[in-house]
Amino acid sequence: MFLKKRSSNWTQAGDICAARRFLGGIAPERLAILDAVWKKEFGRLSQHCVLLGVDGAYILVKPVSSAAASELTLRGPVIVKNLNKYFKQAWIKAIKTATKI
Repeated sequence: MFLKKRSSNWTQAGDICAARRFLGGIAPERLAILDAVWKKEFGRLSQHCVLLGVDGAYILVKPVSSAAASELTLRGPVIVKNLNKYFKQAWIKAIKTATKI
């Protein structure tokens, strides 16, 4: 009796992926591309900054030191421009630093 499947509680995976709320409206292939080009575009700075995730159109990065955070702030617009080259449509607006995470 307790193993009976209740169809009203089930959701199809296609319905979730089609909804805008899945991954905050960001396509999974964008995240895969971003992860692949992260170290290439950041160069030596990628050793000092950890990619945490994406918040809408912003990339969340955790710098390991204040010098890395400063460098990230200074080079941020150039890095965003270089990262957006890999996508059909530019979607990254800026880089946010996360210090307390």
